[in-house]
Amino acid sequence: MSAAKETGFCKRESKLNPFVFFDLLMYDSSSAKSKSLNQLAVESISAHDIRISKQGIDKRFNNQAVDFLKILIEKQLSVELRQQIEPGWLSLFNRVIIKDSTRFEIPEVYKDYLPGTGGSSSKAGACLQFEYDIKGGGITDLSLTAGNKPDNSNTSNVLDTIASNDLVIRDLGYFTFRSFSNIMSKGAFFISRLMPKARIYKMKDGVLEELNYKILYDMMKKHGLSRMEKDVLIGNEPKIPVRLIMEILPDEVYEQRMRKSNKCHKRKGRRTSEKFKFLSRFNFIITNVSEDVLPIEVVPALYKIRWQVELIFNGKQSVMQRKLFLLLEAA
Repeated sequence: MSAAKETGFCKRESKLNPFVFFDLLMYDSSSAKSKSLNQLAVESISAHDIRISKQGIDKRFNNQAVDFLKILIEKQLSVELRQQIEPGWLSLFNRVIIKDSTRFEIPEVYKDYLPGTGGSSSKAGACLQFEYDIKGGGITDLSLTAGNKPDNSNTSNVLDTIASNDLVIRDLGYFTFRSFSNIMSKGAFFISRLMPKARIYKMKDGVLEELNYKILYDMMKKHGLSRMEKDVLIGNEPKIPVRLIMEILPDEVYEQRMRKSNKCHKRKGRRTSEKFKFLSRFNFIITNVSEDVLPIEVVPALYKIRWQVELIFNGKQSVMQRKLFLLLEAA
């Protein structure tokens, strides 16, 4: 009830109290489909013995409802994540910000407002952009975008909120060299997977030299190394200095990658290059946090924190996606 009052969702006593509203919207796991206002009105009678018109329910879809739901999600995420994260490393940063998104089809009536990807999919689609501070336990972005809009186009929209000594953890969907440069210019830090097609350079005798994946793989296997790091440069101009954490993948993961790649290349009438074969042996993570702050073994562990938000946020997406869409769209 305190969250409802804090957000202004509950200003006075009402038949449709915060508990009932949340229960109707978020706990209907029996159906992946959105219910009409009339169906919600019927369910409020059958499940809670509360008579309220569909117009009365419609009035509750507003900005206060969105803020109310945000606080409830924040509290739930805070409980679940804090049980899984070692807080020691997080204390080194002001905020630790993770971003994720989830996409889903919506009725075609929204196609002019929220266009989808087309093809065999619906002409209308929505994408929920979700950004969360796992240290402070607060949502920093919960916004609705068109389903055909790529994640990396959303990156610059929220960089204005990044401050000095923040740590930003992103996956490949948000990978842009410009965003890394902007984060560094603000005195902040990032951890990200490296885009496979990104070129990696090292300085040798004063000359930039592109990293040779075959030589790297052979050297690591020879010395029995499963993980190592190098100071390298990535991007075009200006190039960005980063720590590159290199991990050799298990053979079964590599073979799975190659089957997928060979199938794709065959469909396009191409052959898998030798360079790509050795590139596929690795998992690359980049960061601008120095080694004395985050040792090599800690960087991959912190990156995996992002998966926890993805699992929690997407785990109930069949219902949650549509419910959040209804609230955001109506508000």
